Amino acid sequence: MTSLGEIRRRRTLVVLTSSLLVLLLLPVSVVVAWRAVRDSTAAREVVSLPTRLLPTTPTAVIGVADEQNFLASLAVVALNPEGAGGTVLLLPVGASIGGQPEGEPKRLADVYGSDGADALKKAVEDMTNSQIDLVSVNGVDGTAELIARAGTIRPTFSSDVTDTEGESTRIVGVVGPNTFTPIDATAILAARDADKYEETRLAPVKATWDAIANAVGAGALGAVPASVIPDVGAQTPADVPAFMSALLAGPIRVWQVGAQRITDAVKNPLDVDVYGYNVAELVMVMASAAPSAMVPVYPTLSVQIDSPFPDSTVIQEATFRLLFMGTNVILVRSVDVEAPETTTILYSDEMERAMSEPLTTLFGEIAFEVATERIEGIDLQIVLGDNFIDFLQNGSRPDASVVPPPTETTPA
Repeated sequence: MTSLGEIRRRRTLVVLTSSLLVLLLLPVSVVVAWRAVRDSTAAREVVSLPTRLLPTTPTAVIGVADEQNFLASLAVVALNPEGAGGTVLLLPVGASIGGQPEGEPKRLADVYGSDGADALKKAVEDMTNSQIDLVSVNGVDGTAELIARAGTIRPTFSSDVTDTEGESTRIVGVVGPNTFTPIDATAILAARDADKYEETRLAPVKATWDAIANAVGAGALGAVPASVIPDVGAQTPADVPAFMSALLAGPIRVWQVGAQRITDAVKNPLDVDVYGYNVAELVMVMASAAPSAMVPVYPTLSVQIDSPFPDSTVIQEATFRLLFMGTNVILVRSVDVEAPETTTILYSDEMERAMSEPLTTLFGEIAFEVATERIEGIDLQIVLGDNFIDFLQNGSRPDASVVPPPTETTPA
């Protein structure tokens, strides 16, 4: 598994999607100067707290293509640190990528169609602020081999699932319960009806992955976990078949990103089947499932969010506000503790505290406490408090009209 330090050195430029709203927390010159001071010998002595490493969570992009090799469905998969099971994050293949001229949208499917799997992996990395380890795009047969150990798969659909082949359209899944072999299930993941928008395929794709997770349960018979280094985490499997075997070796969680078709005549004048999405949702899920894969894209603070609240929309809102203020969200946790009355920031350096004080603009009152330990690559730990819930109702909100420029990370 590539270390976080190596990732930072290798990846210094990330183009964000055009839907991410950004307001830099402090001038870049101030931030760069602060990092230079903090990384000096004297500063290391000041902040030499006990340090923990983020557990390693290998990642892969798994695409499924139809018989014309058009990308039909897409998942970002993260293994658990224990090496068995993990999280499946479903993205629409029509998701819009950033950096395009207005009125000329480009989709993930277009990237794969024109530039191949490696370019698709890079586009997903840019969307999720992450570094992905492996990528694979297969047709029905190849994908069926990857999930074969799941055995019998039983999805339930709210309507018939149809697929266009040449001049004809056939039903590949019927409304109601279905009993599938792995190859039947992957036919759903590869299905594309030429007369329908992708938004009609999102539900059956989610239902199929949910059914795969249910079939696997606590772990599929014969599936092999990834190697694990104690106190470090799972190691990246040698190839995608080994990666998927590790995924099927333990419980699987499935999350589908919300997406809205872009119908604005200025942004999408040719009415392409293209979709917008909430970047904060992507970052929230990735920082929860694969924190070791996250890459800081702003030359500012990198933070951890701890939320005592079970509602994921609260965490998503906190993530959005941090991204809006140009803050890197690296780790997100739901913690089973009583919420503090006031949102609390744990810091280990006075400069970090000073840089974080503007967060009160979008978080409300904040209590500051000195940290007793550090996590590698993370400057601040933010514990959401009861007052943040109140602030969401009555406090300031980010300006949704702000459009970000591309951003550079600070070279190590």
